[in-house]
Amino acid sequence: MFTIVRLILIGVFSFSAICLFAYQGIEIFHSIRAHFINKG
Repeated sequence: MFTIVRLILIGVFSFSAICLFAYQGIEIFHSIRAHFINKG
């Protein structure tokens, strides 16, 4: 029982970390793209 709960917690933590990383990557990508668009 405890191992199942621990696996679920690890899965949720990994999922949220991946979502946060992807969101930051998208934000950085948009800012870089906007910078190049404004330059050109």
